[in-house]
Amino acid sequence: MERQDDGKFGSKRELDEYKQLFDDYAGWLTDFVDKDTTITRRKKGAEAWLHWCAEEGYDPLDADEETVDAFVHAMVVDGLAETTISNRFASVSKFYHWISTDPDRPNDVENPTAEITLPNQYDISNNAAYTRILHREGREDIIAPDYEELKPLFDHPPGATDFSKIRNELVCRLFWQTALRSDEMSRVRLDNIDFDDRDIRVRSAKLNIDDHPNLYHRHVFYEDNLDYLMQRWIDKRAEKDPKNESPYLFIGGKGNQLSSSYLSRIVKEAAHDAGIQEPLVRDSDGTVAQWLYTAHRLRHSRITHLANKTDMDLNFVRMMAGHASMDTTLDYVNPDWGEARQAYRDATGTGN
Repeated sequence: MERQDDGKFGSKRELDEYKQLFDDYAGWLTDFVDKDTTITRRKKGAEAWLHWCAEEGYDPLDADEETVDAFVHAMVVDGLAETTISNRFASVSKFYHWISTDPDRPNDVENPTAEITLPNQYDISNNAAYTRILHREGREDIIAPDYEELKPLFDHPPGATDFSKIRNELVCRLFWQTALRSDEMSRVRLDNIDFDDRDIRVRSAKLNIDDHPNLYHRHVFYEDNLDYLMQRWIDKRAEKDPKNESPYLFIGGKGNQLSSSYLSRIVKEAAHDAGIQEPLVRDSDGTVAQWLYTAHRLRHSRITHLANKTDMDLNFVRMMAGHASMDTTLDYVNPDWGEARQAYRDATGTGN
């Protein structure tokens, strides 16, 4: 039986066999996943999985780790790109997340992907072992390296002069501490910063003022350990722009505003210089399409850190991140039932 190019079912029999299961899953995706591109990827991945199960004679509701392992092996043998394999694997995982949480489905169906690691077993690094991918309804793509993994890049700012090195170190550290998007960072003006309160007022790169008047302009904060570096940069900056002709915090050697892409490149180069940069996604010709350490990944990492490793109220994390919905912020929360149990005991005074 021939597989169609788009991975869809190849016969009326297959559609009859699993069509209702797929349609139910597709409906759940539409209801609970915001991004159209993610919905499309997950549908195609589930179609490919159900097609393969029908073709090989497996019941998807009885699939185990060996079944999924055989599915991955078949994709490797077929020569599919690592990105495709990783996306389909993630789709299978999400498919069983849906089954396990759907009250109309058997409650004894376990996720057969739980113990499979693509990097270790297949040397497929699109979902690298050294990253944390937080799984929650509709969001499988939040890649947030731990602080201990990323902090070497702060000590390796690119640049040939003190001017560029000091600036680029501040860029990297400020990306991490403020969780700003690169476009927002490029638009930070000197008069947006309250240096005493370490408070930066920014205009959102995502939201519009009519729908989100309280978040169109928001505040982000940095720690006191940046005071010295910030002052060093302000002094160096003054050497290039003594009359403050440019209103922007970060400028080039000629006083020009730095673009968002240039700021993001600083982070990538710092990670390269620190020896921690890794390709995350490659094109079919082997060209790196996406690197692990980017400015946006520092944003993900910081939001994840604040949400999981500090006592900062989640609503304040949401405000600082510029999320219109609390659901978006909750995507960054790593569910830990042990911590939940201890928090309950602490709150109720019921002891250990």
